[in-house]
Amino acid sequence: MGNFLEFTGERFIPGVPGEIVYEHWHRYAFAGRFVTGKRVLDVACGEGYGSAFLAARATQVCGIDINQNTVSHAQQKYGGQKNLNFLQGSAAKLSLPDQSIDVVVSFETIEHLPQALQQPMVEEFARVLTADGILIISSPNRPEYSPPGVLPNPYHTHELDREELQTLLSPSFPAQRWWVQRLYFGSVLWQEADEKKDTDTMLAAEIKNMEGKAVVSAQSPAAKYFVVMASRTTQYLPQEMPQLSLFSDTEEKELMRFYHHGREALRLDQLAKDYMEALSRLTLDYQTLMEEETSLRESLNRRDTDLAILQRKFDFRNSWRGWWRFPFSRLRQRLKG
Repeated sequence: MGNFLEFTGERFIPGVPGEIVYEHWHRYAFAGRFVTGKRVLDVACGEGYGSAFLAARATQVCGIDINQNTVSHAQQKYGGQKNLNFLQGSAAKLSLPDQSIDVVVSFETIEHLPQALQQPMVEEFARVLTADGILIISSPNRPEYSPPGVLPNPYHTHELDREELQTLLSPSFPAQRWWVQRLYFGSVLWQEADEKKDTDTMLAAEIKNMEGKAVVSAQSPAAKYFVVMASRTTQYLPQEMPQLSLFSDTEEKELMRFYHHGREALRLDQLAKDYMEALSRLTLDYQTLMEEETSLRESLNRRDTDLAILQRKFDFRNSWRGWWRFPFSRLRQRLKG
């Protein structure tokens, strides 16, 4: 049984629901079409699910991660695949021979390294790659991922924008193809075509309001992440590369999760309304009781006042009754004597 890995919100772990599922799986699914028959290095492999996915297509896959507990987990969970192994090590100092790898995959890694180690990391990728090898790397786009006013990701050390990432890659990998990635909730419409052909053209439209009164040509959304395929020269880049890559799950689990969350939100909203209505009724009852209590207190105060007056009258009357019972006959006898 593998070591337990806690989900921190940063490292993806299969089985944990959320948008992160689509982001991470899509990258590996995209890379999978370029690794058939190749020796692959998965840098910052994390839990190991991506390395295992690539190993189903590649000749050999090595996953490297800096955390030994994570590597132990991956080895125990996926190490049964003969063409897959895991090593502990730094992305900036790879323990592999020169030109021993055909494809380097490194998704959401570079932003975790301090700026001083990012260039050495790219140079290490170039060192272990064969002359015709390719790098497939992803990185969050800082202006979109961490705009002003948004709390920074505590796990990210140095994020890059597009120009900075390109500048970092170009000395070792001048030939580059770029893709934009971000989650998009909408509707996809495409022309039915030969299944062997990639969808290379997409006509899109967007509405400016939910009533559909203003429909305009859609603009490409800004990149949340960049996925870059790079090599030393363009001749080593694959000739057939998709301009559009769509990723979804046939069971629509995430959509169903949103649906159930929405139903639960409506249920809790109704409970909140019922609670507020009951609270309002209790508040009115409480106010009524307080008014009745005030009225009773006033009645009691008037009764106490009336009783005090009656007591004073009673005391005064008793004092005069005592006067008429004074023994005058004895007083006269003493005076005569």
